[in-house]
Amino acid sequence: MKLKVFIILFSLVALFGSCTGPRTVTLNSLRPAEITLPASTKTLLILDRTKTEKKPINIIEGVLTGEVPGEDRTGSQELLVALNNQLSRTSRFNVVVAEEYLEGNGITSVFPPPLSRELMDRMVAKYQADAIVSLELMDSDFVITRGRVDGDLKSLEQGLKFYAQGIGNITIGIRLYDCHNYNVVDQQLLTNNHTWETTGNSVPEAVAQMASKGDATRYLSNEAGADYAYKIAPMPIKIRRSFRGKAKRSPELELGTRYADVGQWERALETWESGLDRARRKEAGYLAHNIAIAYEVLGDFSNAIKWAEQAYAHYGNDDSRHYVNQIKYRMSSEGLAQIQLDSQE
Repeated sequence: MKLKVFIILFSLVALFGSCTGPRTVTLNSLRPAEITLPASTKTLLILDRTKTEKKPINIIEGVLTGEVPGEDRTGSQELLVALNNQLSRTSRFNVVVAEEYLEGNGITSVFPPPLSRELMDRMVAKYQADAIVSLELMDSDFVITRGRVDGDLKSLEQGLKFYAQGIGNITIGIRLYDCHNYNVVDQQLLTNNHTWETTGNSVPEAVAQMASKGDATRYLSNEAGADYAYKIAPMPIKIRRSFRGKAKRSPELELGTRYADVGQWERALETWESGLDRARRKEAGYLAHNIAIAYEVLGDFSNAIKWAEQAYAHYGNDDSRHYVNQIKYRMSSEGLAQIQLDSQE
């Protein structure tokens, strides 16, 4: 009896899977910057301004917070390298990293005074900078806790697992300066955190496998630097689209999908269109939605919207309603990103 039930359930799952057959396709797109800088901004200078004065109060604060000398300096360098690497993916700016390591505010969470006009003028003369991205604050900490214990505490022979948890936090302060107008275009006090978890046969063993504070700081700094690049420059991104791969009553759906799987999107589109006339309403909705996907892959956004709207309005495919908005959002985003890229010419 149990075997029969299992066979029936397995058959239902197999049938459901064959009817749905979801597929995804990954497309290249452009994400616009949150800040649109003037067309005159061509050379972007990256500056490290996190050097801390060695005053007694700063030394005491570093000891109290468990600060190891040089850790935040390593983190700031990691952040600026990540920022530089990410910006290299866009043609919007010519990016230069400054040689200078200037005093700012490396321990407390308070911004130092803005860069002076004299200093900005020196940077313009030396690096031909039009704008400066200045890291002016860097503070990090990493706390390790025991975490939890899995298993029956009364039965050690069953094998307990001890978990240690490490929580890393970072606070950074970044300013974006317009060198020609001597003003601060953007000022961000950002925080980022991440949790690491390790296991062992004992607490000391679990803790020993935990990431170090330096590793945690570098990881968080790298993320922060890459993230800020997206704020100031249009960047290439990947987007995903889902479409129907199979339907029991529409052989053209699966055949077209096979063409799509090998990159023959024109053949896929023709095959899906050929099945519309004899498809039932539900399957016709799948076909129309897939046709819209094909047009987007081929770069024809107008027809993609047309077919997505038809898939929803005429055939009742609910997924297509959301897809219409996705196409329109992509068109708007890429349009703005292209304007930002064209401003450099």
